[in-house]
Amino acid sequence: MTRKNKIEKLFDFMEISHQLKKTKRYLHTKEMKWKESSADHSWNVALLSFIVAEELNLKVNIEKAIKIALVHDLVEAIAGDTDHSLIAFGKVTKADKYNAELSAMEQIKKTLPEKSGTDVYNLWMEYENGTTPEAKYVKALDKIEGIDHMHRIGTKCFDYPELIAAYSTKAVGDYPKLKGMLAELNKRLKPQFKEKGWGWKKEYDLD
Repeated sequence: MTRKNKIEKLFDFMEISHQLKKTKRYLHTKEMKWKESSADHSWNVALLSFIVAEELNLKVNIEKAIKIALVHDLVEAIAGDTDHSLIAFGKVTKADKYNAELSAMEQIKKTLPEKSGTDVYNLWMEYENGTTPEAKYVKALDKIEGIDHMHRIGTKCFDYPELIAAYSTKAVGDYPKLKGMLAELNKRLKPQFKEKGWGWKKEYDLD
């Protein structure tokens, strides 16, 4: 492939990545008036990926973690964001979500020059499969960042308490070095649950 062809394909890819700025999250959370984009979220997860690792002295490949964070929701530029509540309440299956996103990633892979396309595809698959410490680390950060966003918007956007409080538990359980991060997040959530009149269940905490 010539340099000119590569540049053309890079601009084709940029057309897709640009859509991530327009892809809104929390579409089914009617109470949330300001909805961040998938690009907003991915940037913050990437930023946290290196700061948290350095400050907590975590043994992860920071460069790889940042790359995974940047591509982990890239498929949403084509497939859109699937609200967690839709899966939790059986309105969308995990298999349907995965298949739609895999199809989107295959399309993205073809858009890019071969090496970059393969790299992005492999990083996304690594995240989806949770096969490495970096993938587990970013997945845990992804969940923590998502609920921290709701916490900062405030109780007016809270909808399903059991989904909010337990959202990060499994991912952090798979990467227990972030238990302290989850504990701090929960400490900040608990007063908001009390404000809403919701009880805090023991299983929401990771001991």
